[in-house]
Amino acid sequence: MGGSRYFVLFIDDYSRFTWIYLMKNRHELPQIYIKFAKMIQTQFSKIIKVFRRDNAMEYRDSKLLDFLGEQGTLSEFSCPYTSQQNGRAERKHRHILDSVRAMLISASCPERAWGEASLTAVHIINRLPSSIFGNISPFERLYHTTPDYNLLKVFGCACFVLLQPHEHTKLEPRARLCCFLGYGIEHKGYRCWDPISQRIRTSRHVVFWEHKMFSSLSNFVSIPSTSTPLFTNPDVDYFNSDTYAGSSSELSSPSDVPSTSNDDVPIVDPAPSTTEIPGRVRNPPSYLRDYHCYSTMLHLHEPQSYKEASTDPHWQQAMTEELQALEKTHTWDLVDPPSNKPLVGCKWVYKIKTHSDGSIERYKARLVAKGFTQEYGIDYEETSAPVARITSVRTLLAIAASRQWSLTQMDVKNAFLNGELEEEVYMRPPPGYTCQESKVCRLRKALYGLKQAPRAWFAKFHSTVSQLGFSSSPHDSALFTRKTENGTVVLLLYVDDMIITGNDSVGIVELKQFLFQHFEMKDLGPLSLTDCKIEHTPLEPNVRFSPQDGTLLDDATLYRQLVGSLIYLPVTRPDISYAVHLVSQFMNAPQSTHYAAVLRIIRYIKGTMFHGLQYSVTSPLILRAYSDADWAGDPSDRRSTTGFCIFLGDSLISWRSKKQTLTARSSTEAEYRALADTTSEILWLRWLLADLETSQSSPIDLYCDNRSAIQIAHNDVFHERTKHIEIDCHFIRQHLLRHELQLVSIGTLDQPADLFTKPHSPSHFRILVSKLKLVTIPPT
Repeated sequence: MGGSRYFVLFIDDYSRFTWIYLMKNRHELPQIYIKFAKMIQTQFSKIIKVFRRDNAMEYRDSKLLDFLGEQGTLSEFSCPYTSQQNGRAERKHRHILDSVRAMLISASCPERAWGEASLTAVHIINRLPSSIFGNISPFERLYHTTPDYNLLKVFGCACFVLLQPHEHTKLEPRARLCCFLGYGIEHKGYRCWDPISQRIRTSRHVVFWEHKMFSSLSNFVSIPSTSTPLFTNPDVDYFNSDTYAGSSSELSSPSDVPSTSNDDVPIVDPAPSTTEIPGRVRNPPSYLRDYHCYSTMLHLHEPQSYKEASTDPHWQQAMTEELQALEKTHTWDLVDPPSNKPLVGCKWVYKIKTHSDGSIERYKARLVAKGFTQEYGIDYEETSAPVARITSVRTLLAIAASRQWSLTQMDVKNAFLNGELEEEVYMRPPPGYTCQESKVCRLRKALYGLKQAPRAWFAKFHSTVSQLGFSSSPHDSALFTRKTENGTVVLLLYVDDMIITGNDSVGIVELKQFLFQHFEMKDLGPLSLTDCKIEHTPLEPNVRFSPQDGTLLDDATLYRQLVGSLIYLPVTRPDISYAVHLVSQFMNAPQSTHYAAVLRIIRYIKGTMFHGLQYSVTSPLILRAYSDADWAGDPSDRRSTTGFCIFLGDSLISWRSKKQTLTARSSTEAEYRALADTTSEILWLRWLLADLETSQSSPIDLYCDNRSAIQIAHNDVFHERTKHIEIDCHFIRQHLLRHELQLVSIGTLDQPADLFTKPHSPSHFRILVSKLKLVTIPPT
C-alpha cells in the first residue's frame, strides 16, 4: 500500500512467529531491521542472538553490520546459490505468496492489493495451529495465550463501516459499504477499502457480510425513492484503476508486484517467447490417493441470529416453510399470557444441507425452544424416554439374517413435533412471526429443545402403533411386535429411526402405509451391512499405560475430541473396544504416550475402514457366551478388566470391555466377577429372545478359562477365601441349579473374550478377530 513494492520477513526460529514489513525501496531494509530489533528487546526483554539471511546486498550495509556488532548478534549468510541453508525463510515466503494469490483470486481483488493481502496472510498464518508444535499456533507459543479466532473475518468480504458525524447529513446513511482487506497495525480495528473516498478506513465499528464478496455487490440496488444511494454509488467501479491515482493511501500501480528482499533483479517487461515449452504432466502424489478433494464455496455461511438471516431470501423462505409446517400440525394456540406461568423463549437454528460434492441441497431453519429456562414441576415433569439398546439391534439383525427376513429402514421427519404435551407450556412468539403483540403461544405439540419432547414423542408413537395391534416388549420398551396368523412383524425404534422386519410381508406393507398416514415418513429402503479388511493392531503388544506416562499435553482439546469420536465406533467394531476403553481413562490429564496410542488406533481404523460383523443366514439361533478377566492389569490401581462376548449362533450380538469397580485379591476373584456380569447379560438376552419367538430351551454354554472359578461355582461349601465374593457365588449358582446356563472350561489361547481384556501380538490378534466373525470383503 502507499507505493510499496517489496516486503521483508523476520521469522522467530523458536515459535515460527513471522513479522512482515512493506517497503517502497530495498534500501529501507537496514533501518527496518534496527527498528525491529529494538522492538523485540523492548517487548520481550531479549536480544537477537543469530541473524541468518541470504546474500542480498542490503544485508551487507555498513550501518546494519555495525548495529549487529553492537548488539552482539551473530551474522550468518547462506552460501551462494544455496538457498537450502535459509530454507525456513524460503518456505515461509512461498507459503505467504501462495496464500496471497488464493486470497486475491477468491475475493476478485486486483493485484495491486497484494500489500494488504500479505499483511492479512501473515496475521492468519501466525494464528493457525502447527503440527510441529502439537497443534499450537506460533502466536500461542510466543505470547503464551490462545488467539481470539472470533476476530478473524473473510478477506475481501463486504462490510459496512460507521461514518463519522461530519461525513453525512441527517438523512444520509450512517454506514458505507466497503471491502474488508485486513487488520489494523497500529490501531485495534479493521482495515477496509472505501470505494467512494478512495482510501483505507481503519475502524472498530464494522458490520461484516462474510457470506458476500465485495466484488459481487458492485451493482448494489439503491432505494428508488431517494436520490442518494442507500450505501454507495452503484455506478462507481470499485476497482477501477483510474481512480487510484493521486491518493495518499493509494494502492500501488499494476506493475508494482511484490518482490522478495533477497532478489536484486530489476523488474522488466517480459519479452514475447518464441519457443513454446511443452506442458509438464503432473500426477498427484501417492499419499493423497486416499482423499477426495472438493471445492470450498465461500458463500456457505450459516447465520447465527434471526437479524442476520432475515436479510437473506433463502433463509426467509426456509423460516416461512418451518412456520407453515408448525401451523399445519397445530403446534400452538395464540392466547393471552398467563399470570402464574413462566414463558419459555425460542430461537431459530440455521443449517445448510449439502450434497457429497459440496453443492447446496437446501436451506433448513428449525425453531427450537429454550428448554433450559423450564422449571421442574411447573412446565415439565418426567423427561426420560426409552431408546433401543444397541444389543437389541444386533440381536434383531442376527435373527433376521438367520431367518432370511427382509430389513427396512424408515425415518420420521421432525419426530419430536408429533409429541403431544400434557403440561401447560407457554412460549414467546418466534422472531419474525406475525401476531398481536399481547399474545403468546400455548404449545399443544412438543418442540425441539423442550425437556419433555423425547418422552412426548415416544408416548405418541407408542399409542399410535398400539392401534395397529403392536405391543411393547417388557425387556426393551423400544421393541414392538405383532403376531398374527399370517406371521410376525417386528419394529425397533431408536429415537426417530426404525428397523422393520418379520415374515409377514403383507403386515409390513400395512405397517408402512399406517405410519405414512400418521407421520411424515421417509423410507430409506433396504438395510445393508458392509465390512472390509484389517492389517495392524490397535495397540502395541503387552502395552500398559499409567497416568504418569510421557509428558503432559499442553492442550488436551484435540485428545478429548478424538477419543470422544472413537467412543461410538466400538458399537460396530468390537476389535477396538479394549483400545478405546483404555485411552478413554486419561481424558482428565492425557500424556504424550496416551496421544500416541490414540493416533495408532486411528491408523488401524484407516487400514480397516470397511471392516465389520457378519450375520450368517445359516447360523443356528443358540446362545453361547465367553467370559474372561485380566487380573490386576491396570498398573495405577491394580484393578482388573472384565471382558465378555455373547454369540447367537455364529453372530456376535453383545460384548463388553470394562474395568472392575473393586480391586480383586486373586485371579479367581476377578474371573468370578466377570462371570457374574456375563450371567446378567445372558439372562436379559434370554428374555429378549423369548419376545422375538426365539426361546432357549437348553442351558446356555458359558465358557471360562479359569478352572478355580468353575469349581467354586459348583461347590456348596464356602471358606475364608470366597466369603468376599459370596453374593456373586450365590447369583451364579442359582442359575446353574435352574439349568439356565452351564460353565464350560476352555483353553486360554482359544478364549475370544481375551480380546476385550488386554493387547495382543499381531498373530494372536488376528486369530481372536477371526473367532469374533469379523470378516472382510473387497469394497465395491
